[in-house]
Amino acid sequence: MQTSKPANEPIVQTPHRADAADGAPAPTTAGISPASWPLRLSGSRVNYWATYPVDLSLMLFFLWWDAVHVRVGVGEVAALFLIGVFLWTFSEYAFHRWMYHVPGLPITRWGHDQHHADPMAYIAMPFFVSPILFLPLQQVVAATFGVHGFSALLAGWFAGFVAYSYFHHALHHHRLPYRWYRRLQSQHRIHHAIDDTNFGVTMRYWDRVFGTAFTKQT
Repeated sequence: MQTSKPANEPIVQTPHRADAADGAPAPTTAGISPASWPLRLSGSRVNYWATYPVDLSLMLFFLWWDAVHVRVGVGEVAALFLIGVFLWTFSEYAFHRWMYHVPGLPITRWGHDQHHADPMAYIAMPFFVSPILFLPLQQVVAATFGVHGFSALLAGWFAGFVAYSYFHHALHHHRLPYRWYRRLQSQHRIHHAIDDTNFGVTMRYWDRVFGTAFTKQT
């Protein structure tokens, strides 16, 4: 597949396949009003950048919980952290394929459709979503039920999430001189043109496992 720019160019605006016609309106999802305050917040640059320190703080808190608060062994913390990072790689693929695309949820698909319509836009989940979802979970499992090691696992998962967030931003906004980076940038550009392929952002492993990696037609 040919693209309009060389592989080391940042991804600028590639129309979502369903909105590629000239003059097509911005994508919408039934039942979601773009004027609602969560969606207005999602499109705010302040919210976009706030998600990074919030998610990084959650990762550090979860790591502190097991490493310092309950004194889980260093080796166990490290091993569970790495397992959490690996689990994130599948979560990245699964969320992108089944939450942001089909079947998805109206609110998750709305935000991702906006991203496909304007890849350079600063769109992110509201910064408070991660604490609301994951702090109660961590407290129930680790504090109430006393499951040692769960927080280290969750910290690794969040480390993968934070790394993915930075990396995805870089793919759209920065040119870097590394071959592996240009290859992933090119593969992500293909996803923006053919949105049922190349769901992995930081790696292609799960696309190969599930048969969604883009291949040139012969």
